[in-house]
Amino acid sequence: MSLRLVTPATAEIVTLAEAKAHLRIDFNDDDTYITALAGSAQDWLSGENNWLGRSVVEQGWELTLERFPSGRICLPKPPLISVSGVFYTPSDGGAEVEIMDFRELDVGVSEGGYILPAKNTDWPETDGEPGSVRVTFAAGYAAVPKSIKHAALLMIGHWYENREAASETKITDLPMAVDALLYPYRNWRA
Repeated sequence: MSLRLVTPATAEIVTLAEAKAHLRIDFNDDDTYITALAGSAQDWLSGENNWLGRSVVEQGWELTLERFPSGRICLPKPPLISVSGVFYTPSDGGAEVEIMDFRELDVGVSEGGYILPAKNTDWPETDGEPGSVRVTFAAGYAAVPKSIKHAALLMIGHWYENREAASETKITDLPMAVDALLYPYRNWRA
């Protein structure tokens, strides 16, 4: 199984204006730096290999498998928005075929979603090569949960105040509040 980010997020978890309001900054000298910090927080929370194991803002993904499983294909990075395509390479090694009839099920934000073959059918046989099955889908929240947004703001604030990786003064880890805000959203199956 392989998962690849195809369409990066275009929406931001935290905008520059929100970050500056949180930092209580009313000048523009640090805008580039604050934007970079917001981007780093977004990457940690919603990048391709993010800590949460989910899509926070809408992103396009491609899941590839060697063959179809006997039942459902679980789609990582919840919450699922939609499945745009299911493709496979037939067992005879012919050209890639798109499956037009499948069932798409979303079992909730915490669980994610999955697809099944159409009723009273099975998934077809593939040639068994890596990438023989390809599923393209979109995932992410319609609106970023407030806890995730606030955790991103706390991260940005911490990084803004502690700009060095090492110092003579003791720099602590991110505030415990970040963990408390994010743990309910962590997808442990990712």
